[in-house]
Amino acid sequence: MCSPVVLALALLVTGVSGAFQAHEGLPELVSGNSAFAFELFGEVAAGKPGENVFLSPYSISAALAMTWAGAREATADEMAAALHFTLPGPQLHAAFSSLQASLDGEYRSRMLPDGEGDPLTLEVANALWVEQTNPLLEEYTELVETWYGATSRNLDFAFDPEGSREIINEWVSEKTREKIQDLLPPGIITGLTRAVLTNAIYFKASWLNPFEEALTSDGEFFLSDGETVEVPMMRQSERFLYARAEGCRALEMTYVDGMSSMIILLPDGDLDEFEESLDLDTFQLIHGSMTNQLVDLSMPKFEFTSSLSLKEILEEMGMPTPFDPASADFSGFTGFPQLFISAVVHKAFVKVDETGTEAAAATAVVMSVECVMPDQPIELVLDRPFLFLVRDGLTGSILFMGRVADPSAA
Repeated sequence: MCSPVVLALALLVTGVSGAFQAHEGLPELVSGNSAFAFELFGEVAAGKPGENVFLSPYSISAALAMTWAGAREATADEMAAALHFTLPGPQLHAAFSSLQASLDGEYRSRMLPDGEGDPLTLEVANALWVEQTNPLLEEYTELVETWYGATSRNLDFAFDPEGSREIINEWVSEKTREKIQDLLPPGIITGLTRAVLTNAIYFKASWLNPFEEALTSDGEFFLSDGETVEVPMMRQSERFLYARAEGCRALEMTYVDGMSSMIILLPDGDLDEFEESLDLDTFQLIHGSMTNQLVDLSMPKFEFTSSLSLKEILEEMGMPTPFDPASADFSGFTGFPQLFISAVVHKAFVKVDETGTEAAAATAVVMSVECVMPDQPIELVLDRPFLFLVRDGLTGSILFMGRVADPSAA
């Protein structure tokens, strides 16, 4: 009997056609990003057994790509290996620019058949926030502005870290239609913060074949521990791309733009074991085996938000140096290798119902300098008679001179 636990992986299937001219490195970039996506998801899921998990691999890759642009030497090598960046720097940044253009929702909405659902909304935004007293190299700022469309803004991290945090969080909220709130938690921005790189993505699309609300009714959902919960179950009978593959059953539901879809993987057995075995090659085999089939589909409505701190996960995935104040080299930011990544935070929201899917996510990479501990003070106790002088610094004249033999004497 098949496990009733559903692993829903929202994968945007990107098509490039018409007037859009893709960069020649785009397929290689997407392949690398996808490999990173499955590795990252596996690491995150393994650390949250029995919990809902949702993230945007694209958002994380884009934010870290802007960060990688300022990395040098071993720091850059580790990041490239962990993130599966195989293109040289200039080509990778140009490919990311091409990818962002291909994700443009307005471009896709022009392909939408008249009268079929609401227009697809897919918006991506990047930003670079810089400590106002520590400007970055002009060549770095121009790179992220040119290839990532990032807006650049100076903030007062040094003396108003909390106010700076609120400004960045407001930007994230605006770019995600208020679905992502408080991306940066209190205390993550300090007087030692020098730059923050952010990516925000918002997606909303109707199903090509929507569910009828009248057919939705409560049903049992079996949890991994054997317990059951009652949830609203949507139902429809329709033709979908479907496969009974080794280890799971798979179904692809297309959105109204015809170029985006949700792919659902229902493991035959233990969910944890299936997640451990799932990588890009396995997924491609499953997806490639799908054929058009008539399916009686029942699936739950769901809505939740997931928050992640990715520092330890990214270190485990092979990039510890960027987080090490003593060895990180981000001299591409300022010309000096004093910066390191102090935090990578991610937050994602998803809602799936009869009409379609709404999803949003944001990622922030916080760049800081190391706190230099002051020298230990030398203790001096004036507990016996001493001399003192008052001297004019301009002329060197000693204006007053004295001795304290008994501080209690009038």
